Amino acid sequence: MRPTGKLHLGNYMGALYNWVKLQHEYECYFFIADYHALTTEYMDPSRIKQSVYEVALDFFSAGLDPKLCTVFIQSHVPQHAELHLLFSMITPLSWLERVPTYKDQQEQLREKDLATYGFLGYPLLQSADILLYRPDFVPVGQDQVAHVELTREVGRRFNHFYSPKRVVPGAHDPTAMSIPMELDPERLLLKDPEVLLTPSPKLPGTDGRKMSKSYGNSILLSDVPGDVLSKMLSMSNGGQRPTQNDPGDPEICPVGDMHRLFSSDHIDSHIRNGCRTAAIRCDQCKEMAGNSINVHLLPIRERREKLEANPDIVWNALDEGAERARARCEETMISLRAATGLSRDRSGVRERKGFSSREQASVRDLSRQSAWWNIEPTTMIRNLQEFWRSNLLPEEARVRPDADSVFVTRSGKRAFVTAACEVQEGGEWLFGAKPKSYEVLVLLCWGADMSLHDFVVPQKLYVARWTAYKKAHKNEAIPFWVTKQENQYQLHFKDDGPPIPLDGLEAQYGPMQ
Repeated sequence: MRPTGKLHLGNYMGALYNWVKLQHEYECYFFIADYHALTTEYMDPSRIKQSVYEVALDFFSAGLDPKLCTVFIQSHVPQHAELHLLFSMITPLSWLERVPTYKDQQEQLREKDLATYGFLGYPLLQSADILLYRPDFVPVGQDQVAHVELTREVGRRFNHFYSPKRVVPGAHDPTAMSIPMELDPERLLLKDPEVLLTPSPKLPGTDGRKMSKSYGNSILLSDVPGDVLSKMLSMSNGGQRPTQNDPGDPEICPVGDMHRLFSSDHIDSHIRNGCRTAAIRCDQCKEMAGNSINVHLLPIRERREKLEANPDIVWNALDEGAERARARCEETMISLRAATGLSRDRSGVRERKGFSSREQASVRDLSRQSAWWNIEPTTMIRNLQEFWRSNLLPEEARVRPDADSVFVTRSGKRAFVTAACEVQEGGEWLFGAKPKSYEVLVLLCWGADMSLHDFVVPQKLYVARWTAYKKAHKNEAIPFWVTKQENQYQLHFKDDGPPIPLDGLEAQYGPMQ
């Protein structure tokens, strides 16, 4: 909730009443949105801190229990602002401009200058508020469903750019130039939360309009009994019963709405019958509604008085909640930073060229990736290509993807990069490629001893054999293979030509520069 001061019955019945129930069923996070308050109060933030305290008092006195849920102040968890910034990098401007409440609130708050990014981008901050926690559900009323849908769209766009991909099941073609890929549903960076619709009755204010502090028609949770009765006695009856002898309709009377929410079934039935038959006066009906509200608010007021006498309880609970929230958010942000190139370690950075012979053996040890050995060939190839790019390819030979299995060097050379596991007979790796032309072949041979050998074959060594096979077999895939005999590696083609020795080509990336 935005901290706009003490909460009223509309805030309570619209959200807080449901939150108190949800904390017993789910792992819940609730916060006071002081960043959001700045979107409209940035010119005069002097009341924000006091309003934060008042809202916290109302949260805890209404029944939110810091032992059952996490309650905190938004700005005390900086990951909210960090993820908001990341989202602002990828979200189209048109998505924010079409949010229904954007222009509506500008019209309603004409006295404020809201032509700011903060006001335009507040739905993105809401998206960060939600998606940081990778939640299953977002509890909202029907009028907030559109906001959650924007959050889902932002999360899906982020996943599209940054979440790990997998090969489309059933699309295996080892000779294909383009491997169909899709998001891996088991490794999405952000979850796609569902809406958890909660009852959100529109509580009327004393003038019959929606209850709002800005209308001056609200009943506060912290109002004393006398103030509640006074406000209820002044409440509109919807223009009914010109005289008290005239019958009324409690279904269209704001006071009837109050009875429906706060009175016992016995009292509610009594006033409805009395209103329709003119057996009770409006002031009597209003007084009974005020009494019912006071009965409901009594335990809330008592808890609030205790908390006001011990403010450290409130601030300590908020601090502990922020600490728990930060820990939860940091789990999310570690993976998001890594995916967007913002990680706070040295991962992905090559700090020097080449490796010593011992380091070469270590970096090419795939024993930790042994689970890849038996997976679908296309997926295995993809995994080894990514391992090659991240761990073996020198900085001076860096490449950019062109098509799957095809990469372009800084000098514009096309390199075909493929991989294979050693066949069961041993000492043999089978490959295939579409009949295209490449300046370089990179053959990743994964041995049964879990070591990887990366051979970089320049075009001049194979171009004649490659071209001859293309002409003879037109659009057929080109088969070739690597063999190992007495630690000597050789490249073979399906013709009568001699094998091509690969000695001296392992880990030598000069042809790609």
